[in-house]
Amino acid sequence: MYKFLFSAFIFFGLFCSAQIKRPGIVTSQLKSIIYDFDGLNIGETDLPDGDYKNNDMSYSADASPLPYSDVIGDRVLKLNMNWQTGFGEFGKAAMRFIQLNAANDQINFYFYNPTSSSGNLSLQLVITEDDNQNNVYEPNADDKWISTVNIPQSSGWQLFSVPLNSMQDGNTGGNGIFDAGYIGSAGMIFSVGFILNKPVPSAVNDQFYIDMICFSEGACPHGPSILDLPAKDPSASCKLGALGNSSSQDQVPADIEGYLPPGKKLSFVNWFVYYSNSGTTANVIPGQEVQNLINNGYTPVITWEMMYAGYSRLDPVQPRLDKILNGYFDAYIDAFANKIKSYSGNVIMRIFHEFEGDWYSWSLTQNNADASKYIAAYHHVVDRFRSLGANNVQWMWCVNAEPKPYVAYNWIMSCYPGDTYVDIVATDIYNHPDLGTPPWKSFRYTIAETYYYLSTFVPNKPLYICEIACRERDAGEPGGSQTKGEWLCQMNRDLQTYFNKTKAMIFFSIIKEHDWRINSSPAAQQSFVNCVWNDAFYNGPVSVKEFETLSEMRVYPNPFSTEITFDSSYDTAKNIDIKIYDVSGKIVFIKHMDDLSEGIKTGSDLAPGIYFLEMKNSDFIKKCKLVKAGG
Repeated sequence: MYKFLFSAFIFFGLFCSAQIKRPGIVTSQLKSIIYDFDGLNIGETDLPDGDYKNNDMSYSADASPLPYSDVIGDRVLKLNMNWQTGFGEFGKAAMRFIQLNAANDQINFYFYNPTSSSGNLSLQLVITEDDNQNNVYEPNADDKWISTVNIPQSSGWQLFSVPLNSMQDGNTGGNGIFDAGYIGSAGMIFSVGFILNKPVPSAVNDQFYIDMICFSEGACPHGPSILDLPAKDPSASCKLGALGNSSSQDQVPADIEGYLPPGKKLSFVNWFVYYSNSGTTANVIPGQEVQNLINNGYTPVITWEMMYAGYSRLDPVQPRLDKILNGYFDAYIDAFANKIKSYSGNVIMRIFHEFEGDWYSWSLTQNNADASKYIAAYHHVVDRFRSLGANNVQWMWCVNAEPKPYVAYNWIMSCYPGDTYVDIVATDIYNHPDLGTPPWKSFRYTIAETYYYLSTFVPNKPLYICEIACRERDAGEPGGSQTKGEWLCQMNRDLQTYFNKTKAMIFFSIIKEHDWRINSSPAAQQSFVNCVWNDAFYNGPVSVKEFETLSEMRVYPNPFSTEITFDSSYDTAKNIDIKIYDVSGKIVFIKHMDDLSEGIKTGSDLAPGIYFLEMKNSDFIKKCKLVKAGG
């Protein structure tokens, strides 16, 4: 964390992005949250990720002085003004790239100016850029953008939204263009500042409150009132999964589900596989645990890490991407692919994840900051799998929610391998992975920017959270702080509203840097049950809506008794795998067929009810809902 102090006329700036064309049109969506203050301790003055103040102002995190709302959350920032000089300043030393589009985007904040204050308020909003990209704000070289906002006294919160293209150029430096972002000549947002002005200094002290400082595409999203979360999408749903401590991964579901109420089951089990468990010979191949998971209705997620166990992550002995590209691992990749191909169901492969961090040997920081090398390596692995007929793989491209470092080459979208190589996009979310007692950060604050990039630039791919976890509070933290259980419940509300395109969420339920487990405490476990497990938004492994939406297959009769016949339009289909799932996601029928001319006989042991049929070969996958007749 960094603290910065500027004079009254020098302000921190935010990175802004160049204007670019994007697929689709989003009329209202969060892009990046500067501060939402949720979870901070009452009285806290050292805010996460950089803050500063000047002149007549002091500030601290505080409980909201007004009735609770899900938008405002549990904490706000109280601004104390002594008005000795007539102005005071609070700001965020952002020093980060944010892909902004001045033509469409707005900066928003909620403000409470109580009727007990000394009067209406004039606020100057200031955003500075780092046009010359030297990580320093220089008035003669970088842009400063200013907008004056009049804030009347009010009995409640007010939402203020300022279009970026309405802000005035406040200095002669810079290029005179609001062009913050990763691409082209764009630069950082260096800071976002708020200057509170009072024309005539006085001895009267005032207290004001600010919250939910954010950038949005279009209007700041909210519900019927400005204090309501955006409306839920009744068709949205999210599947659940876990990574656990079990030495045998096919035992993870029983371990996790064993301390949760019956009636549901996980959909995914994620685990990590190194290239070697000892030495520098790549030889680790999955085993029967993968098939066991598939047989029991779970989808395996294999995080395949290009690392040798027994060495630190960035030890020089660890391979870099060149070893993938020069064919060094081809024989090993082929053996891995052939093993995956042998399984009778789908496997999700996550490779080269969190590449925009600086902690893995495949990170851009370890590979000459070369996005093209990363993409080529990703393609190389996928191509070898496909050339061997390992077509039961869904490829997951997964980023970390917070890039490190924030530099132009490290934008996640510069490394997207392309739609033909990616089946699922994903991100990892932690509160917070640093050791010791790291800053407490809300789910909303952490996910907003990455979620925007993934859902906007890759709108046609399902979006997962492949790792998510929250630490418990340490014994030395103040009483009354937001708990892990409260964090989980707030996450649930935000996920269903601001971030409801998320299709799956896989909990990192182990002890590592912190106790990340779902059942790390009785309170956390109960909150998970109340706010996640028992919420209908987190459906079972098979989504009725998903099958109905993807339904292209025609079968007869439906409802069926014991036999199913396929429409004649599928007569040319060859080498097909047929699976039938029950509503819990368990496979109840599986058969490989050379063609569909004979149809299938399910037998009489299937109970009456709803089932889902999947037909797949190397060319297509088709699904539909079935009804087994009673009697």
